[in-house]
Amino acid sequence: MALSNEDSLRLNVLLAQNVSAIRIDEGKLILYALTQKGEAKIQLSPTTRNHKYIKEVKDFLSTKALGVSGGFPMFLSRWNRMGDVQSNRLDKLLLLGEEEAVAAVVNNRDLTAELAKSAWWAVQSSENARSMLANKAVAEGDIGKELARFLIEFLPFEEDPLDMMTSARLVLQQGLISEQDVLSLWRKAKSKTTLYIGFLDIRPDELPEPVAEHPQYESVRQALASHLDVANPYAQVLCKLLSSQGQTFLTTAQAAFKRPPNYDVVGALIEAIRRYVFITQPEAGQNQHHHEQGLDLQGEIQTDINKITDLAENIANEENGLCCSDEFKAVQSAVPDFNAHLQAILFLGRITQTVLAPTISKSTAVGSLMRKKLKPVFDPIQMNLRILSS
Repeated sequence: MALSNEDSLRLNVLLAQNVSAIRIDEGKLILYALTQKGEAKIQLSPTTRNHKYIKEVKDFLSTKALGVSGGFPMFLSRWNRMGDVQSNRLDKLLLLGEEEAVAAVVNNRDLTAELAKSAWWAVQSSENARSMLANKAVAEGDIGKELARFLIEFLPFEEDPLDMMTSARLVLQQGLISEQDVLSLWRKAKSKTTLYIGFLDIRPDELPEPVAEHPQYESVRQALASHLDVANPYAQVLCKLLSSQGQTFLTTAQAAFKRPPNYDVVGALIEAIRRYVFITQPEAGQNQHHHEQGLDLQGEIQTDINKITDLAENIANEENGLCCSDEFKAVQSAVPDFNAHLQAILFLGRITQTVLAPTISKSTAVGSLMRKKLKPVFDPIQMNLRILSS
């Protein structure tokens, strides 16, 4: 089976030009090409059943672009045997008329902004837009704003909460959308609280609708002035949390706990909180790597939130042989009325999504049933968030 003479001639003439990408409308049997002169199209003239003819066209394109017939799967097999794909061959994958080949391009770490434009012309989907916006070079290029605009407009049709949250994270990167769009997204978050996590991740200190600073913020800041001058991390984080930006973050985090739909979203929320409150904590010779990986002082993965509560309390009060750092003691001494706040910082800086493991291992529940099962995890986190807000 071969291409019709007319299609063979037209495709050879087309590929003799500088073509950036090809897509095929299999239903209408039209091949589109992106060239330096603009968009070109060929109305295919099949000599056999449509699906078989489309395969023949793709084999032809593959042979021309990659030197191997069989299209993207065959090339992928050879790529796997070589162990890698060369970045200078990514553009060739866009000439196959294969959506999977485009997906391979947009997910490649060597993707450039220019190549992203061609890939976006070839296949426009929210998944591809997210993959490309996760690439710094693409996000900072001209195509970045177009991809962000697409995700904003597609958001009402997004069904997966994790995709929704990821889209929010990506479009909130600096310079991609207008402040009007930021405020519009913020308003949507009031009914779709999953979106709040995107704000907590990307703009933790620039959240819309800021709330007032803690009533004692100024007095605490003055009491800790000398400690702030020497960059005491506990003084810095406590003052950050008591500031208007910090209080807004805490208020938003509490709102995000109202209706998280699944474990992935809950895990992302917990990690966003930890990153905001996190302090390098050298108590009792604790290994910093352990702390960052959600491990306890012995290097074991900490999945029991009650043990984290006990650990924070013991460190703050120098109990059970555990001792806080000199920096922590200095802040405790300077603002003794804020010991509960400091203990909350110790707690929130140690929780990771590993605390979800015991529940996840026993249940795949989502929605309200999941939230009910996670109440023993939610309660201490929310309590510590409230402490820092009061």
